[in-house]
Amino acid sequence: MWTWECFTPHPPILLPEVGGGREMESGKSLDAMRRLGGILGKTPPSVLLILSPHSPFGGGITFSLAESYRGDFGAFGASSVRLAFPGAPEEGLILARDLGGEFPVHAGRDRIVPLDHGALVPLYFLFRDLEEEKLPRIILANPIGLSLDEAFRLGRRLAEIKTGEDTWGLLASGDLSHRVTSDAPAGYSPVGALFDSMVEEALRENDPSTLLSLDPERVKQAGECGLRSALVFLGMAQRRKVRFLSYEAPFGVGYATAYAPLHAAADLARETLEIYFREGVGRAKGRAAAARKFPELDGKAACFVTLKKKGILRGCIGTLSPRKDSLAEEIGENALSAALDDPRFPPLKEGELKDLSISVDVLSTPEAVPDSSFLDPKKYGVIVEKGGARGVLLPDLDGVDTVEAQTGIAARKAGLPSPDGASISRFTVKRIEELA
Repeated sequence: MWTWECFTPHPPILLPEVGGGREMESGKSLDAMRRLGGILGKTPPSVLLILSPHSPFGGGITFSLAESYRGDFGAFGASSVRLAFPGAPEEGLILARDLGGEFPVHAGRDRIVPLDHGALVPLYFLFRDLEEEKLPRIILANPIGLSLDEAFRLGRRLAEIKTGEDTWGLLASGDLSHRVTSDAPAGYSPVGALFDSMVEEALRENDPSTLLSLDPERVKQAGECGLRSALVFLGMAQRRKVRFLSYEAPFGVGYATAYAPLHAAADLARETLEIYFREGVGRAKGRAAAARKFPELDGKAACFVTLKKKGILRGCIGTLSPRKDSLAEEIGENALSAALDDPRFPPLKEGELKDLSISVDVLSTPEAVPDSSFLDPKKYGVIVEKGGARGVLLPDLDGVDTVEAQTGIAARKAGLPSPDGASISRFTVKRIEELA
């Protein structure tokens, strides 16, 4: 499943090791990139598709696939800053083949591919502090050979692609006009600032229409490198909530930063609660049902909705098998129950919403296990059942590090002194956490 996407600038001067203090002249972009690291970097996808206009190019959209990717900032006076990421060459080949019937695709494969600054700068801010085993596997591509319409359609097509069990993200890198002011490195053009304002508005409003109608000569005069990346981002963001973070042109080059969640589950849970407090339960459930327009919410599935207030559990209710006609309706029902009907807590008050973080766990079908050797508290949730009593515990919870602890807690939730003699089932979850 796709989890998130971002559109980022890539000036190396944003790195303190490169800027040497001058990074503060790009204060808005610096703050935005640090914020992206705090929001998206904590939920790394399994596979990250990177679009960089400075990666190898052979026409159309060019995929540079590799077993691993490496790069440093030696060209910018900071050779000690190095990044390395594993590649996803098999997934990249499948993706390139899937797209080849609709778009001009070129693909090459090597053991190691160097990372350019278009990829390195955003990767530095997103994942530089992440443990090696949690780093996403990368697919690197250059979209500059696409027409504007092709770039937008590519984004829409990517959103439709099934990613299997892996989580995927999109990093669309690109700067805007390089000709915004008289001291710009590529010289001044009156088109520069106008072009940037059009891209900024498109990102703020999630509306690509003005960009798709741009005259090619105007685009050339703007001297940009990020328009195709922006259009792919907007193609994927259709009907999503784009969070626009910043725009500035401190060195005569336009930098814009934005991101969007690509799974609507957590946003829907919050919207359901907001509408409940404003307009009542009927309208809240109606909004949830309408969210079936998102493909990831249209099918049936069981789920749990978890509410935390300043990091502390405030409510958690869910289902082990689907009760509604769609996951969207299941989320709406369980969000309301977690807020109002969890017997461990008083009903949620409207004023608490601002302090809540919300996550949704979408469950697989539970399967019975013969003994505890088939359990893993980080990977599987558990169901402990005995004599009509049942206790459930989700996987990968803070402080639950052993099978014994997990099954013991689930047993106590069922009112049992221990899991001894109980039947045990396991399940997996796809956890969708709210992005700020």
